[in-house]
Amino acid sequence: MKDISIIKLTLVFAVVFSFASLPGALSSNVHLPSVQLAHAATAPNVPWIPAGPAFDTLVSTIYADQNAEFTQMQAGLVDVSDWPLTPALITSLGGNNGFFVTPQIASHDYDELEFHNGNNFWGCDFSFTNSACGIDIRQGIAHLLDKNILTTTQADIAGVSLPIDNALPPSLGLPTPNPCAWDALFPQSGPACVVGAAGGLAYHLAAATAGVGPSHPTFAWTPGLGTPDFCAAADHFIHANLATGKNPTTCVLTGISGAVSAHVVNMYTRIDDPPRYQGGLSIAEAQCALFTGTFSQGCAGFVSVTQGPITGFTGFTTSPTGVNQNWNEYTAGYGSVFPFDALYFQHHGQFVSGVPSIQPPNGPCSSLAVPSFSAGNYMYICDTVGDTFGQQLEFASCVSAPGDPTPGQVTPTFANCPGTTTPSSTSAGYRAEDRAGSRAYTIPWFSPKAQYGYLSNWQGVVNHQGNGIPTFYTWLSAYSPNPAQAGTIRQGFKETTRSLNPYIASTIWDFFMIGNVYDSINAINPLSNSQLLEWMTVNSLQLDNSALGYTPPAGTVSTFRFTLRNDMYWQDGRKVTSYDVKFSYRTLKDTGSFQGSGLAPMVDVTVLSLTQFDINLNAVGPFTKLTLTGPTIIPGRYWSGTCAGAAWDNDIAAGSVPNSCMTADNAKIQPGYDPLLNGLVIGSSAWVCQSSTGVRGVGCDSKADGTQNPDIGGSYTLARYGLGHAPGSSLTDSYFHSNGALALWAWSGNNGDFTHDFINFSVVARCVGQAVTGGSTGCGHWQQGIGGDVNGAATKVDVPQIGIVSRFVGVNWVQPFAWPTTPPTGIASFPPTLHEGSATLTPASTAGCGSAYPLGGYDC
Repeated sequence: MKDISIIKLTLVFAVVFSFASLPGALSSNVHLPSVQLAHAATAPNVPWIPAGPAFDTLVSTIYADQNAEFTQMQAGLVDVSDWPLTPALITSLGGNNGFFVTPQIASHDYDELEFHNGNNFWGCDFSFTNSACGIDIRQGIAHLLDKNILTTTQADIAGVSLPIDNALPPSLGLPTPNPCAWDALFPQSGPACVVGAAGGLAYHLAAATAGVGPSHPTFAWTPGLGTPDFCAAADHFIHANLATGKNPTTCVLTGISGAVSAHVVNMYTRIDDPPRYQGGLSIAEAQCALFTGTFSQGCAGFVSVTQGPITGFTGFTTSPTGVNQNWNEYTAGYGSVFPFDALYFQHHGQFVSGVPSIQPPNGPCSSLAVPSFSAGNYMYICDTVGDTFGQQLEFASCVSAPGDPTPGQVTPTFANCPGTTTPSSTSAGYRAEDRAGSRAYTIPWFSPKAQYGYLSNWQGVVNHQGNGIPTFYTWLSAYSPNPAQAGTIRQGFKETTRSLNPYIASTIWDFFMIGNVYDSINAINPLSNSQLLEWMTVNSLQLDNSALGYTPPAGTVSTFRFTLRNDMYWQDGRKVTSYDVKFSYRTLKDTGSFQGSGLAPMVDVTVLSLTQFDINLNAVGPFTKLTLTGPTIIPGRYWSGTCAGAAWDNDIAAGSVPNSCMTADNAKIQPGYDPLLNGLVIGSSAWVCQSSTGVRGVGCDSKADGTQNPDIGGSYTLARYGLGHAPGSSLTDSYFHSNGALALWAWSGNNGDFTHDFINFSVVARCVGQAVTGGSTGCGHWQQGIGGDVNGAATKVDVPQIGIVSRFVGVNWVQPFAWPTTPPTGIASFPPTLHEGSATLTPASTAGCGSAYPLGGYDC
């Protein structure tokens, strides 16, 4: 998904955001955590290049967890890691010149405890966060872990993490609420109780200690028997009618309700990440201690514990016909949470699996929710008040306004956008945070300050501003003059995938793979996440209804018009069209897919031509374009339920695909459907899934049976789209953002301004057939370089040269920026040195034009 994160992925899509570039005065209210750099062999600042891949092969090997992966990296068997280093590794690798350790980033990740709010806990129906007993239980559980001690003593995160009380990383800059009134049974006071409060304050009365015994907790961050927070948890459970009283010394519950044992609560704790694993065990044993007086990992009749990896968690699969009550508590982690409107996507009732029994008039979940096998809001949070705040923050007319909540206030003030009666995103976002915290939708634990490691023989490893190094840009740009495995990037994955199905995928590893095979409309600058680049498109604009030239669908208030590049081909050789975009967007939204949440304001897609389309919207806010352009574009011919194969091809040939074709094949959106086994992993992006015999869409993992999701020790192997062709030599069988294509664009002299490019094309056309003149000006330019030299010699301008320049008329590689003059932040200087397989493409500024390409400059 080209690093556009629209919702928080279960651990999990990512991004630090430059708020100064947004409208309003939000930057004045942004207080980011200070970051202390560790003493280490710091990786160089790596500029990014929006083209690639540089290498031919990407092998992603699956490990049991990050520590197993780190062991293999230290043995030289992993080139690039996918997980932040532990403090111990930061120190040890810092003195080893065989490794680079990246500077810290203010990560967009965080970990938390989650609840199935459509389930019953110990006889209390949580009622989708709305029952009083449910609020009490969740608040009581919030008292059972001391985040401050967790983040300073747990070995994997000590000193490189921050405690948090809100379901957003601190790096996003939204002011945190004053949490001191959240707990009505135990209100807090003091100088820390202000807007912008540090994490670890909420639901926390005293530092955790081992308590009075006789049983003591396993972990230092678990409050023991008789301690203030343990006793506060007991009082909440009593208030929730789970018990009638407590022991006056230990606070162990007495008079436990008979309904409790009829609804045993299960803790699913992730074994593949030590902080969450230990955090889950800590909560489970504290809950047992409340009921039994013994800190134990499970206790019959009260708490059960399931330990497993992310792929074993059943909550990600939701039911389109009911509420699947197959889990209670889950230790979740999230990455790629950006920007702070993630609060809207993760907590809004529109993103549950919508079934009549939980929607009005029968329940509190949004009537806009659709049935889904992979709902984004799998926690079933349906709070109409919180939904209102979320809607306001997402679709405000401004990010911030004078009078927004400001750090240091005891009582927050709120502001409307100038000239309106609606709140700014910041004011609404604060209220959404406050609502979530006061009802304990989830219990956020911590956010890391991440540093990553990779082997020091590698260049082009991009340290994304919020995601670190495991990103699409790294897999485009990574290059080594002396790799351990020729032409191959050896990427480590601490987890296997859950599904390669775009309609079912939910984890970060799912989208690592999907994002390498499928493209998204726009892409984020990895070093300045406020900068959004056209990727599949040459331009876009926002239009009022009166400017459309047609009557838009009912409910449309604004429209984004996009024009696709004309040189994009699916990996089967067919052209990418506007109808593929319409099919993708319609079906991802209609099926309630995890990644389809960002399409919530979309009314429809109106196709104007095979390369131009409109996205009609019923609401627009400051983040809309960012979230709208992130979902992956899927080939309709393979996924349509009514017009697959030749029917789709024939419709495209006729110039129009009917609306009746815009439904996904129901068999292919089922949780168990395997697109790899069925040969459908076919996209338009940089990397190709293909078998050892070259069959595309199938056979790109190590499993003998050809199914997806390799086991531990297995791997995915992707090939560069364009492998087997000289750089820039294939239009229909190469990535449109390849390094060869970039070199051709630089050679063409086009810059995306149509008037300029048309004149440029006219100049080239006048050179057709003229004698080879030599030199790098006039017609001589078009006779050499990557577009002119043939078999190592300059040649006359003819059809191939005309075709290259024509291909890039209207194309600005970094639209809406100008690479040579006003470039995006952190991009390599133009024109850059490029690598494509075994070829090195050197610009004239380095190689000169005295020799023919490829010894001479590609842009001569």
